[in-house]
Amino acid sequence: MPIKPENLARYPKDWKQIRARIQLRAGDKCEFCDVPNRCYRIRGQEEWTFDLMQVETWTCCDELHVSQIVCTVAHLDHQPENCSDENLRFLCQRCHLRYDHRMHQQHARETRRRGRAIEMFP
Repeated sequence: MPIKPENLARYPKDWKQIRARIQLRAGDKCEFCDVPNRCYRIRGQEEWTFDLMQVETWTCCDELHVSQIVCTVAHLDHQPENCSDENLRFLCQRCHLRYDHRMHQQHARETRRRGRAIEMFP
């Protein structure tokens, strides 16, 4: 996931090197489900490929929805300042979103609560 501009200062200056080290440690695949980084997968299925001809067949002939898998580095404690190797995992979008699900729910609740407060007190 891209770093939001408002959070950029929370990351260390050598973040790109840290990210590369974690990616190398993971073997360029998701550390939770082992799907390779930058491969293509049919939505809802475990089948994946790097073959663009196969992707074209899936999308054009079979009319399947295909997504490219892009792995990112996740902070297990959700604190960008904590860049210890034990706190970082290289995860695909699906695993990263699953891992962060409760945090996203909490933020959504807080956002809705703030929105209601603004509506009640213009």
